[in-house]
Order: sequence, then structure tokens, then C-alpha cells
Amino acid sequence: MKINREYEQVIDLRDLFFHLLYRWRSILVAALIGAILLGTYQFITLETTHRAGKLTKAEKQWEVDLQEFQDSLRNARNNVKTFTNLIKEKNAYLDESVYMNLDAQNEWYAYRCYYIKVDQAVLDALPESVQEDPADRVAAAYTATLKSGLDPAEMEALLGTSKREYIDELVSVGSDAASNTITISVIAGSEEDVNRQLDYFDNRLNTVCAPKAQAVEAHTLTLIDEDVRSRIDDNLSARQDEINKQILDWQTSLKEQRETLNELEDKKEPKKPVGIKKFAAIGFIIGAFLLTAIYAVKYIMSGLLHSGSELSEHYCLPVYGEFAKSRARHPGKGLDKLFEKWEFKHASSDDAVVEEIVAILRERHNGKRVLLTGTVSGDKLNNLSQKLQSRLEDAVRVEAEGDFLTNNAAIAGASEADAVVMVEEKHASRLNNIEREAELLIMSSANVSGCVAI
Repeated sequence: MKINREYEQVIDLRDLFFHLLYRWRSILVAALIGAILLGTYQFITLETTHRAGKLTKAEKQWEVDLQEFQDSLRNARNNVKTFTNLIKEKNAYLDESVYMNLDAQNEWYAYRCYYIKVDQAVLDALPESVQEDPADRVAAAYTATLKSGLDPAEMEALLGTSKREYIDELVSVGSDAASNTITISVIAGSEEDVNRQLDYFDNRLNTVCAPKAQAVEAHTLTLIDEDVRSRIDDNLSARQDEINKQILDWQTSLKEQRETLNELEDKKEPKKPVGIKKFAAIGFIIGAFLLTAIYAVKYIMSGLLHSGSELSEHYCLPVYGEFAKSRARHPGKGLDKLFEKWEFKHASSDDAVVEEIVAILRERHNGKRVLLTGTVSGDKLNNLSQKLQSRLEDAVRVEAEGDFLTNNAAIAGASEADAVVMVEEKHASRLNNIEREAELLIMSSANVSGCVAI
């Protein structure tokens, strides 16, 4: 045997886990105490505040947070709806507008310009003080009636649309007061279409609108200019680009608003300030945690032997046997029984450990005297030695001397025996006492052949 001075005690997490598990009763009591204390504190706080007709600071902040959340959620939903509708309306416009679907690089344009000449009799009948030109009223009558009362079926066949807003993009009528003229202009995708459409509205001007205009003032309408040509429509091209960019911007904004809405819906409403039940639950957890932490610290700082491997690594001794030792308060009963089965499901029975020690003693110390000694009490060592001796019979003589540090007979017997087996109790023997025992055994030149953990 020799003392390994570089040895450092290692904490066995499994052993620590069961050390804490067997203390479930006191941990549960601590948890209940924590729940009662924290729950009572919250109850008193709430009662005192509410009786005064006030809200707690946490409740006030919750109301503010809740209002902000609801406002943000409502705004996000409204924005998603708004951008969705804008994109839908603009795409519908692009699909339905005949003008927006023309080729801006090859657009056909036609117009006819008419001169309005008011009859001389009308002019002569005007008072000298009147400065108004009767031709202006005639022009207004033409412009007001040209596109009023249009037949939807005719417009659909002629222009490809019956909606007035889309017709206005293709057909224009205007007047010039300075020159007493009115002009009809039409836009189309082909020369054939633009001529056919211009003829229709020209005919309408002379057949439908003219009688109404004549009722305003007697006049004659004379064609003075007309043209049909293909052109590049920069305004159409710019408008198409503008709308496409606008849709793209709205789509980007819609994506951002949907992401914001998803985040808010995932986040959900701020939770109401913790009530009595939740405070009690928190107190339960805190109480259990605190006592568990105390037990864990005491375990680490206890300086006790926890396993036979510690003896082997610290003192370079083979472990002849290690007995399963329960730390349950009520071994074999209730939950303690369940925990014991869990902890020792792979451990050998006491009889099997005894047989293992007996076999080693027969092989290594046959016909010799072996002393069992350690810092444990003599009664425990005597009980073990009797079990071993009954199986060894006369093959090996087993003696026992406990309380090594205070028992002179144990120290003397260790030097006289053929072999010494250190026996220490798990979770009871102190490491500093075991180290002092090892030093004395070395000084007395005792032949320490192995160790046993009980």
C-alpha cells in the first residue's frame, strides 16, 4: 500500500443524484413551505393594493404592455389588408385597362379637329355688353355629350372595355376657346382599330351630339384638321414602369407587415401579472431548489467516503468487495424501495460479495492470519469477520479490530498479522481519518493487501 498524494476526490454525479433522491421528503417539505410563504406574500400584497382601489406596479405595466401589443397587432393586420387590397386593385387595373396593355413603342394615335362657327344671326342678337363667345357654350355641349350614355355592348366590341374610366384613357374630347375648336382623339393598338374607333366617335359627334349642340346655339361644324399615325408613347412607358415599381414596393411592405404580424401572433398577448397560484408554484420550485442545493454542497464538502474506488485510487489497493449500502430513511418501503431498486439494480447481493471476498482470501492468504481493521466500529467489523470466518473455516484465520485510530490493539495487531484488509464504511468514514489510518499502517510496516467498502 502507498498513498497517492496526487489523488483528488472526484464527485460521482450518479451517487450525488441518489444522495439527493433519498432526501425527497425534506425537499418536498421545503418546497411546500416555499409555496406557502410566497403564495401568502402575494395574497397579502394584492389584497392590500386592491383594497386601496389601486393597481400594483406590475398590473399597471401589464395594462400598458397589453394596449401596446393590441395596437401593434391591429395596425399590422390593417396594414396587411391595405397592402393586399392595393396590390389586388393595381393588378386588376393592369389586367383590365386596354391602354395599359398597349405597346408603348408602337401605339396608334388619330385625331380630328373641328371649327365651330356660330351663325351670324346669333352674334348679331347678342347685346353689346355681353363679352361671352357663344361658341364656348357650343363646345361645352359637344364635350359633355360625346361620351355620355354610351352603350356598354358597343364599347366592349369597339374598344375592348365598357368601363368609363378605361374609355377615358383611350378616347379624349377637348375644346380650345381661343380658336373655337373641338378635337376628338383616339388611341389604339393598330391602324385599323384607331380608324374604326375614330369614325365611330366622329359619327357620334355629328349625329348624336350635334342636335343637342344646335339647341344651345345655331352653328356650323367644319373639319379643319385630322391625322393618323404610329408613335412612341413615353407617357405610357413611364406609367407602366411607375405602376410596376409601386406594386413591387407594396409587395415588399406587405412581406414586412406579414412578418411583423406573425411575430406578434407567435408572441401572443402579454401575460397578466403572476397571481397567487403562480407565485405559489414559483415558491415551490425555489424551496425545493434551495434545499437541494444545500444538500449538494454538504455532500461535496462532507469529506466522507462514497465508494470503494476512492480507496483503490487513493491508496493503490485492490478492492476485495464493495457492499451495497442504502441511504434510504425507510429501506424497503414506499418510494425508498423503488429508489433502492433503481440504484442497486446492477449491484451484487451481500452474500455474493462475501463469497467474492472469501475466494480472494483463500487464494492470497491461505493458512495465514488476516486482520480486518478500519476507522469503523468494532461491532460492524466483527459482524463481517464472522461471516467470512464461517465460510473460510480453517483455511484463513480472520480477526477484527475496529476504531483503528483510538484502538491500540488494532495498531499492534496490524503489524503482527500476516495481512491487513482495510474496511471502511461508505457515507460514514471520513477521508482525513482514513488517510491518518493509512499513514499509521505504513509506519507500522503492516502488510495491507486490499480493502473492503461496506
